[in-house]
Amino acid sequence: AGFLFWPQEWEKEPVIKLKGSQLRDRLLLPKYASEAVFFNRDMGGYILGPYVVEYYKGNNDKFHEQVIDVDDRLQLVMDVHRGVVLNIFPYQDATHAMSWYSPIDDLPETMEPDRQLYIQGVMRVLYDDIHAGNDKAVDELISKMRKYQRVYGGGSLPSPTAVKAERLYNAVPFATILFIVNLTFGLLSLLWIISKRIENPEKDNRKRNILRLSSIILHSVAILSFLALTLCLALRWIISGTVPMANGYETMLLTAWFVLLLTLVTCRRFNIVLSFGLLLSGFFLLVSHIGQMDPQITHIMPVLSSPLLSVHVSLIMMSFALLSLTFISSLTAIITHIVGRATVGARATTRVRPYNDSAFAVCGRPRGYAPTLLTSLFLYPALALLGAGIFVGAIWANVSWGTYWSWDPKEVWALITFMVYAVAVHTQSVSAMHRPMVFHVYIALAFLTILMTYFGVNYVLGGMHSYA
Repeated sequence: AGFLFWPQEWEKEPVIKLKGSQLRDRLLLPKYASEAVFFNRDMGGYILGPYVVEYYKGNNDKFHEQVIDVDDRLQLVMDVHRGVVLNIFPYQDATHAMSWYSPIDDLPETMEPDRQLYIQGVMRVLYDDIHAGNDKAVDELISKMRKYQRVYGGGSLPSPTAVKAERLYNAVPFATILFIVNLTFGLLSLLWIISKRIENPEKDNRKRNILRLSSIILHSVAILSFLALTLCLALRWIISGTVPMANGYETMLLTAWFVLLLTLVTCRRFNIVLSFGLLLSGFFLLVSHIGQMDPQITHIMPVLSSPLLSVHVSLIMMSFALLSLTFISSLTAIITHIVGRATVGARATTRVRPYNDSAFAVCGRPRGYAPTLLTSLFLYPALALLGAGIFVGAIWANVSWGTYWSWDPKEVWALITFMVYAVAVHTQSVSAMHRPMVFHVYIALAFLTILMTYFGVNYVLGGMHSYA
């Protein structure tokens, strides 16, 4: 409203944040700049203009990328000045197609003349009443505009539930809070496991009580985190009207959700999974928070409206969640083994074994399982889900693009990931996989293919799947 009704005052307000240091340093700009700063008659008018031209001629370094980012935001501000973005007047034509118009748009000839006059003139009347201080008249005009939207907007208006959901979603920074909580509890508990390497806590009442309390705390944190992330995804679903798995940000949230779900399902049998799940879910949420992922809820691409989207993405993300758990499980086994051997070397009389199963008990009652068993428990269903996800993706590709396989970078790297992890389950053909340390080192290194499939393709190789 400030930019719309008081443009001369607001164009001098430093409300545009310049995130990139290259742009600030080169043009000697502050971290927060006003719109007026970018228009200097002595420097030829719009100071970013020459650099925008250079960008579209192929100069895409960091400086020019930052120029384009600021140029886009300045364009948005100027569109507000002109009223371009005020698409607040609905109109349904004879074919029942719904469109929303701004006061400066060219209105369809089929629209009634009185409605055209209303749309084109109401903002001018509102502007005059605001500057004249006629608050009562302003309130009446806004009420009539709302009534106009309800009468002619039909189903294109967001429901009251969607409005409440968006307000709640914007009020609570779910990803920020959850990544801090999950990473903190996951990292501390995992470091505690590795440092203590408990052998038989049942013989020590004090240790047993500590473990029981730790179990209650970690279970509570995992459950609350899962419920909060479920609420976050549900709110995005209500707001957008589509399943929240259409872009990189949403798939990161979905992967963290699957990690927590799998954690809660398996932690009663394998207590250490609580630490794994909290640590990994916190990591995925951290990536969504600090990465080049846009959390904004927008309209999705037409190809993503297919019902196969939810099946394909769900299978792939669940597979990635399980493979992430195999990574942290193997990494913990390797670190525990190394720390145990170092301890044995330093103290020959120590009771700690370099590679024992009970070192993996995090809280509660130790179950006496082997780390290899835990990793394999995640690995086999992960491979099945990944294979099914690739298969469903191929069907979706044929429906959308007319071919089952197009050698897109994401497709190729998904297949590479499947083949790399498949080696670990062929223990009859690859006898080295019978050796626990070889198995765990291989699984830990195989996680690099996951990173390449998800991040490398999106930010380096590109392709049809780069939006995901």
